[in-house]
Parts: sequence; C-alpha cells; structure tokens
Amino acid sequence: MGDMLRKVLSRLLDISDGLAIVCFAATGVFSGIRLLGEHQWIPEWVGGLLLALALGAIGVAIRFLWRRQARRLAIAEEDPGQRLRHRIQSVNSAFAEATTLMDELRRDLEAQQAARETLLVEAEQQQRLLEINTEEAEKIRQILVGETKATIRAERRREWMFFLFGFLASAAASVPIGLWVNHIS
Repeated sequence: MGDMLRKVLSRLLDISDGLAIVCFAATGVFSGIRLLGEHQWIPEWVGGLLLALALGAIGVAIRFLWRRQARRLAIAEEDPGQRLRHRIQSVNSAFAEATTLMDELRRDLEAQQAARETLLVEAEQQQRLLEINTEEAEKIRQILVGETKATIRAERRREWMFFLFGFLASAAASVPIGLWVNHIS
C-alpha cells in the first residue's frame, strides 16, 4: 500500500511540477512587465504576488530537475545483472502464463470437440429414427388404405345384396298383391 501511495504521490508531484513550470513562465512575463513599469495597470500587491509566484515556480522547477536527475541516477545505479534477472523473470512468468493459457485453450477445444461429436452421433441417431418412422408410417398408411379399400368393397357388396334382396322381395310380394288387387276389382 505504501509503495502504491508513493507512486500516486510521485505522479501528482510530476503533474504539479509541470503546472508550476507553466505558472513560472506566466509569472515571469507579468513580473517582467511590472518591473519594467511600462504598464501601470497592474497594482503593486499583484506585482509582489507575481514575484513570489515566480520565485516559487523557480524553486519547483529546480526541484523537478533535481528529482528527474535523481531518478536517472537511480536507474543508472541499478545493477545490470539485477535488471537482466528481473527481465528474465518477467519473460519466464510471461511464458508460464502463456503455457497455462494454452493448456486451458486446449482443454476447452477438446471439450468443444467432444460436445460436437456427441451432437453428431445424436443427429445420426435421430436421422435413423426419422427414417425408421418414415418407413413405419408408410407401412401403416398402406395397411390403412388397404383396409379402407376392403371395407369400401364389402360395403358396396352388402348394398348390392340389400338392393337385390329388396328387389326380389318386392317382386315376390307385388305379384301376389297384384293378383289379389285384380281379383278384388
């Protein structure tokens, strides 16, 4: 936590140092104008304030340059062997992470391929069942059509039999009735 706080403060100081240099330039211009006395529109207290800001900006600029130099010296003082070991360690950790990721990707790929093969087997089974069901449905249709045709033929025969029986019965009954009617009349 302390190291992170140090880094954050260092960044903020870098930003503030840059802003201080900009303020230094601005106050230098205004101080120069005030000290030369060409423009009397700047009050004396503003001139004093600008001079104080200019001196503060000079101090911050010196501090900024000193810190930059100190950082460069710290980098230069670092042991090249230690720096190389650190880089090698970084490369090794990157390779280890890449190996781990490759293993995970390989396992994921194998799992996806197994799932794909399972789906293909299931699809083939469904296709076979569909073909079997289609064949069975055709057989059932043929049986039903055959039974329906047989039923229609049987009903037609029965109707013809009833027709013939009715015709013969009416002929057999009408002759005696006709004779009886003729006899009565």
